[in-house]
Amino acid sequence: MTSHETTALVLDTPQDLLLTIPFLLGFHPQDSLVVLSLTSERRLARVMRTEVIVPNERDAVRELIGALAWQNIEDVMLVAYTGSDGLSFLEICENEIKSAGFSLIESIVVNETHWISRLCEKECGSCLHEGNPLPAFDSSRIAFEHVIRGHVMPCASEHDLANTLAQVGGPIPSMGEVLPLPVAAALLRRVWERWQVSRTLFPAEIGPTLLALENLALRDFAITMHKSRQLLDAVELWRTLLTQAPFGYRAPVACLLAATSYEAGEGGLARLALDEAEKDDPEYSLAGLLKRVMESGWPPEAFTRMRHELAEKLGALVRDAA
Repeated sequence: MTSHETTALVLDTPQDLLLTIPFLLGFHPQDSLVVLSLTSERRLARVMRTEVIVPNERDAVRELIGALAWQNIEDVMLVAYTGSDGLSFLEICENEIKSAGFSLIESIVVNETHWISRLCEKECGSCLHEGNPLPAFDSSRIAFEHVIRGHVMPCASEHDLANTLAQVGGPIPSMGEVLPLPVAAALLRRVWERWQVSRTLFPAEIGPTLLALENLALRDFAITMHKSRQLLDAVELWRTLLTQAPFGYRAPVACLLAATSYEAGEGGLARLALDEAEKDDPEYSLAGLLKRVMESGWPPEAFTRMRHELAEKLGALVRDAA
C-alpha cells in the first residue's frame, strides 16, 4: 500500500500500517475506528475516523458506507482502537462493508499493548490468543521516514492536536493600513519565501499578512504560492500564523491550513483547522465549502487540481507579486 505522495511510502506489514495511522490523523487515536480506503492501484484514497461507541451504530455505519460509495476504491481496511466494548460496532462495519461490495482486506483491533488481526489466516497463534505486541513507535522506520519527509510527530491525543492551533498569548499584532493588491500579494510572496529559508515570521509583518488574507483574491493567491513538494512547508506556515491570529482574523488562515493539510494527507489536522475557522466566523463560505468537500470524500489530488486551476485564474496577480 502507498500514500498519495510523489515518492510513495510503502507499507509492507500490519505493523507499518499501525505506525502510519497517527501521522495520517496527526495524533494517536483512542476509542476510535479508523477506516482506510484503497484504490485499485492500492493507493490510499481516504482515511476516516469515528468513535467506536456511538448512539446509533447502524446509522453511523451507513454514513461511513455512503462516504465510501462514490470513490473509485476497491479495498477497505479497518483498525479499531478499543477494548471489548467497541467490538460490536466493528463487527457491524465489517459486515456492511462486505455487503456493499467492497473487499475488506484487513480488520485489526488495537488495545494498549497488543494488536490482533481478525482476518489473519496464518496459524501463528498470536492473532487467536494474546495478540502481537505493538511496535515501538518513536524508533521505527516509519516514524523516521515521515519525519524525514517533513511531517511533525503526532500528538498524544486529538485534544492536544487542537491545542496546537490555539492563539498564543501576547500582544495583538498591529494590522496597519490596507495595502494595494499587488503590494499585498508581494508581501505574501515575501513571507512565504522567507519561511522556506528560515522558518521565521517577522512580527511587523504578521498583522499586514492577516489583513491581506481578509481579501478573497489574496487568500486564494496564498493557496497557489507553493508547489506540491512544498506542501508540508505551507502547512507549518499557516499553522504558525494561525497561532498568532486574533479573533476576527483566524478564519482565512484556518482555511488555508485546512486546504494544505488535507492535500498533504493530514486529514485530522484539516478538520480541526475547519473547526477553528467556524469558531471565528460561522458564516465563512470557504470553510463551509471545504467541509462539504472533505465530508464527500474528495481525494487529496482534487485539491492539487484546484490549486493549479486557481493559479491560472490568478495569473496576473501572481506575475505582479513575483
